[in-house]
Amino acid sequence: MRYNITRDYIDRGNSRPGTSNNSIQFIVSHDTGNAGSTAYANRNYFDSVQPSASAHTFIDDNYILEIIPLDEIAYHVRYNVSTDDRLYGADANDAAIGVELCWGGSINFDEAYKRYVWYHAYLLDRFGLDPDEDIVAHSTLDPTRRRDPQNALQRYGISWNQFLADVKQSYQNIFVDGQEMADDTPSVRGVSVELPLGIGDEGQFVREVQQELIQAGFPLPRFGADGVYGEETETAVMRFQRRYGLVVDGLVGPNTLRKLNDVLGSSNPSNEFPLANGILRSGDEGTGVRQLQRVLKQVNFDPGAIDGIYGPKTADAVRRFQSMYAALATDSIYGPNTRRYLRMELADQS
Repeated sequence: MRYNITRDYIDRGNSRPGTSNNSIQFIVSHDTGNAGSTAYANRNYFDSVQPSASAHTFIDDNYILEIIPLDEIAYHVRYNVSTDDRLYGADANDAAIGVELCWGGSINFDEAYKRYVWYHAYLLDRFGLDPDEDIVAHSTLDPTRRRDPQNALQRYGISWNQFLADVKQSYQNIFVDGQEMADDTPSVRGVSVELPLGIGDEGQFVREVQQELIQAGFPLPRFGADGVYGEETETAVMRFQRRYGLVVDGLVGPNTLRKLNDVLGSSNPSNEFPLANGILRSGDEGTGVRQLQRVLKQVNFDPGAIDGIYGPKTADAVRRFQSMYAALATDSIYGPNTRRYLRMELADQS
C-alpha cells in the first residue's frame, strides 16, 4: 500500500523556527496524547497558537500530514534531556524526524496505524536509516515525563516491539523487496482551514469538529456532521462554550478547540479501553482481539498473552466472564451483548 503525503506547512513562529536541521540520523515516534485530536486539528492548533513545541508530521485515519518541512528542525523532544545525545550523538530536535500518531475519539485506529507504520518505513528509505537501530520512542528519550507512543499503542493491544516489527516488515516488503522508492511517493498540497471556524466555512475539518460536538453531547439533529458550518453548528458551539465557561461567540478558535478535545479525552471511557464492534471467536486474529484481551485482563479475567490471537485461553476468559451474567450466553463468542457488559464492568471500576 502506498499513501499520499499531504504537505501543509504552518507559518514560521515559535512552533516552526525555520532553522535547517542536521542530516537526519533517526526517527522519534510520538502520539498526540490527546484522544480524538486529528491531524488537521493539531496542524491548526500549532499554526494559530504557536507554542514552543511541534513535530514534523501528524497521522490520522485520513492524512499523513507534514506541517514542518523535513529539512527544518521541530521542537518535539526537550533539549535538556540527554538520552538522545547518548544514543545517537545528536539532539533529536536537530537530527531526527518527529512523527505523531493521532488516536481515539472518532479516529479509525486501524487506518491511522497503517499509515503510521508505512510512514516510518518511508522515512527509513528516504533517509537511509537502519530499521533495527534508528527508531526510538519518545518515552525512551524522556522517561520521567512521557509515555508515548506506547500511551496510544497499548490501548489497542499493540506493544512497542510489535510496532517495530510491523515497520520492519513494511519497509522490507515495500521499499526493499517491492523496490519502491521513497522519492517517488505522491505528495499533495493541503488546503488548510484557518481558525477560527465560523459561519460559511466548509470541509473535512468542519466535519471533524461537528463529529466531536456530537460526541461531547451537543447534537446536530437537522444536518449532522455535513462539513458545513451553518447556524445549527454555531448554536451547538455556543451551547458548548456556555457550558464550559468560554467566551460565547459561536466561533471555534484555539481555546474552544482545545476544550473540546479535553472534554472528549476525559469523558469517553472508550479512549482508555477501546473495544471492537462486531463478532470475534476462536481462530480470529488482529487488533480487535488484542483490544478484547486487554479489557479482559483489566476486569480480572486473564486471557493469557495479549497477542491478538483468539486462542483457547482467550475463549475461556470470555466464557468465564459471560457466566457472571444470566443475560449472556456462555458460548465463548464476543459479540454486541458481551461488549456491552464488558463496558459496564469497566464503568464500575472507574
